[in-house]
Order: sequence, then C-alpha cells, then structure tokens
Amino acid sequence: MFLLFYFVLLFSSCSVKLPKSYAEKSLKEENYLENYRNNYTLHFDKNKVLEINLQNISEIFKWNKTDDPVLLKNYKTRPYFNLISKKDTITISNRHIDFKNVINFRDIGGIKTMEGKTVRWGKIFRSDNLAGLKKNEFHKFNDLRIQTVYDLRTANEIKGKEDQLPENVKYVHFSTVKDNGDLLTKLKSRVLNGEISEEKSIELTLELYKGCVSENLPTVRNLLQQILTSDEPVLYHCSAGKDRTGMTTALILSILKVDRQTILDEYLLSNYYRKDKIEKMLGKVKLAKLVKRHINTKVIENFMKVDERYLNATFEVIDKKYGGMDSFIKNELQIDDKTRNELIRKLTY
Repeated sequence: MFLLFYFVLLFSSCSVKLPKSYAEKSLKEENYLENYRNNYTLHFDKNKVLEINLQNISEIFKWNKTDDPVLLKNYKTRPYFNLISKKDTITISNRHIDFKNVINFRDIGGIKTMEGKTVRWGKIFRSDNLAGLKKNEFHKFNDLRIQTVYDLRTANEIKGKEDQLPENVKYVHFSTVKDNGDLLTKLKSRVLNGEISEEKSIELTLELYKGCVSENLPTVRNLLQQILTSDEPVLYHCSAGKDRTGMTTALILSILKVDRQTILDEYLLSNYYRKDKIEKMLGKVKLAKLVKRHINTKVIENFMKVDERYLNATFEVIDKKYGGMDSFIKNELQIDDKTRNELIRKLTY
C-alpha cells in the first residue's frame, strides 16, 4: 500500500501547469464555432443576429435567443453557418478541426483583412504532421475537400512518421529547410544532457526563424505560388505545425493584407491547441529529472512553444533586409500588385 501511495505521489508531483496565457485564445473573434468530435458550439452576439442559416439546408436554423451558446450535436459534416443581421451576413465555421491524434489542424479562413475583407473558409488549411491520422477519420478529412498536402518536413523527420492520407489526396514533399541529417538528434542529446541554456534555446529558435525565409527563398517562393494558385483546397504542415507552418501562414496572410498583430495572434493559437501536449511532455521531463538532473524544463518549453519574439524575428529580417513586407512580396516572392490583387479577390470576400 505504501509503495502504491509513493508512485501516486511521485507521478502527481510531476504534473506541470503552464501559464494562463496557454489556456486563452490569442485570436479574439466576436463570432466563432468550436468543434469537439461531431459536436459544435456556436458563439455570437445575439443582439445583432436576426437569423441563422445552416448552409446546404434550406430551412432556417431554429434557435432561441435565451440559448447560450447555440449547440449542434452529432453533426456528421463540417457545418457552415450564415449569421444574418440588418447590415451583413457573416459566414462562420470551426477554425480548429478536431482529429484524435492531429492536434493543431486549422483553417486560416474567417480572418479579417486591413481592406475589410474576410479570408475564405475551406480553402487553405494548416496542421501538424498527419502520421496519426486514423483510417476511420479519412471521411472527415475528405469532407474538407483537400486535394493536395504539402509536407514541409525534411526526409529525416519523415522517416517512421509518414503521413497517413486517403488515396485520392495528392502528397507533395516540400522541405523548406536544409536536411542536416542527424543534427536534430544531436540537439536532443545536448538538451537531455543540460548543455543548452534557456538563453541558447531562444537564440537557436530565433536563428531558425531568421534563416527560414532568407536562406530558402526559392523554395518558399515556389511553395507559396503553388498554395495560392490552387483551385482546390490545400493543406501544408511541418512536424508540430507551429514554426515552418506558422511562418508560411504569416506570409500567406500578409499577401492577403492581414495586419501584423492579427497574424501574430493566429500564429500564437498553436500554444492554445498544443497546451495539453506540452504539459504532458514537461511532466515526463520533470519525472526524467530524477535520473537526468541537468535537464531544464524551460529549455524544452522554449522549443515546444511559439512566441511572438520568434515570428517577429522573421518580420525583422523582412523589414530590414528586404525593405518591408510589401517590397518582399513584390521583389522576392515575385508577386506583383496585379497578381496580388487577383489572389485577394480569389481568397477573400
């Protein structure tokens, strides 16, 4: 009995609670739809909305103004709601797509641009790797109508963690960083041995963000052109769906003229959706410290999280080296004003 009590005490003492900021959505939206399995929860301003239409269904969606929030239970396909007010009709769907083992799967639609437009839902998706996608979830994946998946990982990262995809989906390997072989393995070893300080972990991550655009510009340019010119929904991902995927998303939203703070807020959502995974990992690290005493949990957290400083490092390179985002888009990504406006018309409304 004492031994059982000891192990319960040991494992409970190794739980880790992240700061409150992880539990709060960085992207604040007045109207939004949450998804868990086949259940959906719609949040909106009931004082402004007169009617709700559920797309692809002819009847008006019945709801009571006393209901808070509005629930849609056991709905098999991804819903799109039209919120109808006196001034406007707003389309809402769920930003986060709930899969069992793919935790950072998101639609970048529904975001407002500086020109007052809205990024279209269901066109561009971002995620973590799809190695954990289950066959019994393929129908849900296919419901999104994604035709092409761009895998931004290196060949070494992919080994043993290959994407699991329906047969009808085109897979494109599109590594946006150089494949440095066992560099990641060596880095993990240094972390476990306590050879990397908190400051060094931030420095290494900042170097990744600074170099990802300038050192791999032709690859980034080609990737963005393929994503943006596609006539069918596409998805891109790296390993955790936060760094390379986050930078790619930042560039796409910049091209569509979304303001920088909103881009940062969308980027930081990875902390919200990865919170449980980060806490579990840090709990294991805390337990491992009983053997590997030099492991620094803060170093692990710095590598697992996203941080404004990281993405701002990319923006800083673009601003200082290339003369700002608009110049970077025109001169380095080779998207002239006419093409950019055509992309905006295509991908926003």
